[in-house]
Amino acid sequence: MTSTVHFRVARTPAERADVLRLRDAVYVRDQGRLADAADTAATFDRFDPHADYVLAYAGDEAIGTVKVVPDSDAGLPCEDMVDLGPLRTAGNRLTEFGHLMTLPEVRGRKVGMALMREALVHSVSVHGATHVLGDFFADEETGGLRGFYLEIGFTAVQEPYRDTRFQGAPLSVVGVLDVRAAAARARTAAGADVPLLQYFFHDYAAYADRTAVQAKGHEVAHAPSGTR
Repeated sequence: MTSTVHFRVARTPAERADVLRLRDAVYVRDQGRLADAADTAATFDRFDPHADYVLAYAGDEAIGTVKVVPDSDAGLPCEDMVDLGPLRTAGNRLTEFGHLMTLPEVRGRKVGMALMREALVHSVSVHGATHVLGDFFADEETGGLRGFYLEIGFTAVQEPYRDTRFQGAPLSVVGVLDVRAAAARARTAAGADVPLLQYFFHDYAAYADRTAVQAKGHEVAHAPSGTR
């Protein structure tokens, strides 16, 4: 496995097939969360006509993906569980991350973290997102958001719940990130000492300019020390 991973948004039939192969490898064969990769057709996949899948590649091999769903008349996947009305105020634009997964053999190499950053950059630069939502598996000890998400700036939208769409899944919790507030915190003296904030937001001014980042993605190295 090479140390450099490149990213692109799935556009072609072959890239879409890579998404399904990853889902089968992770959710079906590795984790046993789904009986079949097509089991989400009536739930999560109903948003696919206007969603983007960001893929991570090592060479020609797809090793991870994350789904970015911009808000639309169809709403967002997490609205099956929470009311997003309070977030839909003038000037706010929402996206939701979902199905963040990496192959078992690359876990611990920060590919998932890099995918999440790519999803953030894509959300802001392409969709003008001001708030990002995610439906995350909860921390096993606290039942709330995992410390990693809290450190970035996510806050819980509701109490943890059991997601019956996945077999044997732990509790889940929906979190929201105020992107502009997190970017502002990264520029403070205290934020300068938070590696996760710097990783995600050190160049926020550049990717917040929609002309600064191409939707096709770009090559980056793995996340720096201090992230996962």
